[in-house]
Amino acid sequence: MSDDNGRIAADTVGSLLATVANSIQDALRPLMFADKRHWQSPEFEQLRLLEETLDEAKRDFQELPALVNGRFYYENDQRADSLDELRELCIRFQQHAQTLKYWVRAGGPIETEWAAETRWLRRELHRTQCRAVRRIHDDLESSSSRPRCLGALIVWRSQRRQQHNSSQPQSHPPQSQQPPERGHPVATTTNPPNSIPSNEIAACNLTGTFQRLGPDNRDIAFVCDFCDGFLVWENLRSMPSTRRDPSTSSATRPENWAAIGFSHPDSVSRPSEYSLHSGTDSTDSAIELEDRSHSKPGPRVAVRPQASGRASDTAIETELRGEEKTIIFPPVAITNHLPPEPGEWQASLLCPLCDEYYYEEQGDDDMDRVRYNQDERGFESIAMLQEHLEWSHASLLPSFGSLAPKTSSCAVM
Repeated sequence: MSDDNGRIAADTVGSLLATVANSIQDALRPLMFADKRHWQSPEFEQLRLLEETLDEAKRDFQELPALVNGRFYYENDQRADSLDELRELCIRFQQHAQTLKYWVRAGGPIETEWAAETRWLRRELHRTQCRAVRRIHDDLESSSSRPRCLGALIVWRSQRRQQHNSSQPQSHPPQSQQPPERGHPVATTTNPPNSIPSNEIAACNLTGTFQRLGPDNRDIAFVCDFCDGFLVWENLRSMPSTRRDPSTSSATRPENWAAIGFSHPDSVSRPSEYSLHSGTDSTDSAIELEDRSHSKPGPRVAVRPQASGRASDTAIETELRGEEKTIIFPPVAITNHLPPEPGEWQASLLCPLCDEYYYEEQGDDDMDRVRYNQDERGFESIAMLQEHLEWSHASLLPSFGSLAPKTSSCAVM
């Protein structure tokens, strides 16, 4: 790439994104002016996907830089990892545009796999922009040896907004934006008021994706768009979208970390031994949390089934529905995850309660209040963090006895 004076201009994130946008425009232009009299739904679907890809790329380019002190840092970023990923995407988008332009000239039915490729390119472009912003954020937070992922901080700030909005009187709807948190590690001097959702569920769905994982798709994983880290909930039939106590005034407080889920029922898992494992790109593996904060929680979320006196009925119900189990509520885990170590795929997690723990020690004249420093490496998995919460912070949950799993390794004689 050269400038007006003939000098070779170095690539930047902004220049490569402009090349990608031009490639999408090159693919859109012949489709928009093509003769559509013989088009069917696949052709119109291809046109719609290209338009949505361009709109999402523009929206990400406008909103994501606000998380790292504005567009200037983002457009002129020259980090090697970001540039390599964008150069590869430029080639893929240029090839995709050439394929569609050739089809418009040659005519004939459109290939259905081209729409799948457009979806993949759209997804990768979004994730590439998120990773580029996260690398800038990590450099800005160089004072911390291993800062939280930028995606985790986005969900954290949405929780603070949600908590702030819920504390407002109902007669005066919260219309003003929340003032920025002092001392928070993310720089947000140019952050627009609507760049971060005011709901933790919406923030999770925008920060990453939930998908099936593992043999027979028995696990559910969250994949962060900003760090590519995986958070895995093992043996879970569906992901709950409400906390165990959603009606409490401190619904978003760290100590309210628990949610009620159900394991995979045995009757459903048996036939899957002979079925092929679907990959992460399968549409059946995609999951999205539903926002139920404004709806009345159903009895299956917070109320345990009452004993009917008939053991056979209870056994059949458990077999069909799955065994009830306590899990970490997804936004709590996402808010406290760290980018994975180089070469690793699972993201580690920090304990949200240890992060707010203070103890007293003898100072020169009086007792000093000292903040507890937990291990910066965090916990390796969701299961290890939940075990830590159940053993180390059970006193913060008055009704923790009802959260214990039904199957216990302890027996009282």
